[in-house]
Amino acid sequence: MAQDLATTLPPSDADPVDRRSKGPTAKGADAPRSREDGYIDFYGYVPATGGWLFSGWSRGRWRPGAPPPQVTAHFQHGKLEETESTVCWFPRPDLGRRGVGIVLHIRAPGLPLGELSSIDLAVSSEEPAENPPPPALRLQPVRPVVHLRESDVQSRIQPAVANAFAGPERSRLVSLLSRRAYAGIDTLHELPAPVRLDIDESISVPPAGLVLIGWCLDPTHAVAAIRVHGPQEARDRGSLTDRWISVERPDVAEAVSATMGQVDTRCGFVALAPACGVPWPSPGGAAPYLEVELKTGEIGYLRIPPPVKTGAAAARRILEVIHPSADEIAPAFDKVLGPALTAIHKARLAKPVKPTEIAFGESPAEPVCSVVIPLYGRMDFLTYQMALLSEHPGNSAHEFIYVLDDPPKKRELLDLAHSAHRRFGLPFRILLLDTNLGYGPANNHGMVAARGEFLCLLNSDVMPSPNAPEWLDIMIADLREDATLGMVGGQLLFEDGTVQHQGITFEPLAQQAGWPFPMHPRKGLKPERTAQALEEVMAVTGACMVLRRDLASSLKGFDEVYAIGDFEDTDLCLRVRSTGLRCAVEHRAQLYHLERQSQITPDNRWRHHATLLNAWTHTRRWFPEEAGRSHPPRPLLRR
Repeated sequence: MAQDLATTLPPSDADPVDRRSKGPTAKGADAPRSREDGYIDFYGYVPATGGWLFSGWSRGRWRPGAPPPQVTAHFQHGKLEETESTVCWFPRPDLGRRGVGIVLHIRAPGLPLGELSSIDLAVSSEEPAENPPPPALRLQPVRPVVHLRESDVQSRIQPAVANAFAGPERSRLVSLLSRRAYAGIDTLHELPAPVRLDIDESISVPPAGLVLIGWCLDPTHAVAAIRVHGPQEARDRGSLTDRWISVERPDVAEAVSATMGQVDTRCGFVALAPACGVPWPSPGGAAPYLEVELKTGEIGYLRIPPPVKTGAAAARRILEVIHPSADEIAPAFDKVLGPALTAIHKARLAKPVKPTEIAFGESPAEPVCSVVIPLYGRMDFLTYQMALLSEHPGNSAHEFIYVLDDPPKKRELLDLAHSAHRRFGLPFRILLLDTNLGYGPANNHGMVAARGEFLCLLNSDVMPSPNAPEWLDIMIADLREDATLGMVGGQLLFEDGTVQHQGITFEPLAQQAGWPFPMHPRKGLKPERTAQALEEVMAVTGACMVLRRDLASSLKGFDEVYAIGDFEDTDLCLRVRSTGLRCAVEHRAQLYHLERQSQITPDNRWRHHATLLNAWTHTRRWFPEEAGRSHPPRPLLRR
């Protein structure tokens, strides 16, 4: 510790401060010493510098060229630590040999922390010790210590900085004190470096964050940090570039080529500011803005446009912009996409929804099984499904619940429903949602309305095979006969009779960040002749799964953290298995699955990235050892 101090001066009984009161000792600080290493005369918060300024004196100063000290400021209600700090010393002739003047700047938000207790300067260490040594210097506030306003603390501290010992720390403080506070106007063009930056769009990330979509050009690598300031000071004040995804912007590269020459086409970005006082401030509140800091200390400001898109539109906008390569997927979701999109999805589902129910015929008062079928995209599947279900007399013991998750299709659906009931006679109910919630929440609303002992989750594009009209009764019988069985899935076939699904395993995909994705063994092959009708598997697809309704209720159905539709089904199966119950596929329960034809939409990039979001969530929950690891495909993970 002494090797980093240029001088360690002897104590004196004639300290030029009031020694009668030392003030409270900060929580967690070391026991009081027999003497102090110096004092803080005054301090204050300066928004223009983005931090706190302290001035006083110490009995020693850091040796020039030594690693900068680690600075911790203890207050009555908290402390500032592990933040960017600048320390410099200046002559104090009034102290003689007793000490030297000190000025400290700690970059941190101006939070209400109460009275200053002490400031510690410790030797820098990359490895945190379990029992750290005592600080090299501990500075106590004089009593009463002066807490100054912004303008006063700057004016009082500037002469000290002007007389400070020469070095990079002094230059840094001179630059900090020359900064102008944000006045609501853009000043990036005034920076002495060819930095170009613009925000195309901001998206609110409830409860306290922003996603920024824009572009940045810094050909001389002059930028040290980009920070978001909001109406509430954020605790996380790291550079925005720490939570930043680079994206292709050939339009920007072409537009600036005449003035800046050839630039990197990956100059676009999507970035997350996780704590900046949003949702957007109420009338009269300050709007968030960007602060761009150069390595030379100068700063410029840029206004952030108010967010417009919310909910599904906001999430889709983010998903359309990005296109990460395989090695970029994991960090992109860890730093930006995962937290942002999860928060947007949660906020979208926070509004209470009360479905409207319409009954077509009289369903059984005490059904054996409740069959829940979400509808999105194609409504005509209801007609085909009702026609095939009505051919098996045993289905009259069950109830069928369709959930419309596509509100604009309401009129079309009701016209088809009236026609189907009149033609086929099998009773069913329809739940009308007034907003699109997604696959998981739509199924969950159907589960709430269900009354059967068993619950069947069925896709609208799954049709019973003429060879197995009693498919549902077979699966229910499996559950009745084996109390250790928690979930049963059907054997799903393509239209040509080949296997689409007969159980799920998981395989890490190197091209998708090494995350485990569901795989369907024997997909595309002819069904095997087997004497084993019921085969235990790791998971089954949500296109056709049956379980006891009380089990589904205890597990609260599909976890609604998954967006749109993917991985909810395997998550539910793995939660069933976590209770000690087994999952199995029933080979005798054959149905046809017109895979994803119920969701026919253009092949947009955003839909694939929504699947990646769910894969990110699923991997961190069930395969944490695979999270963020990129590797060649391994053998299938089996039970």
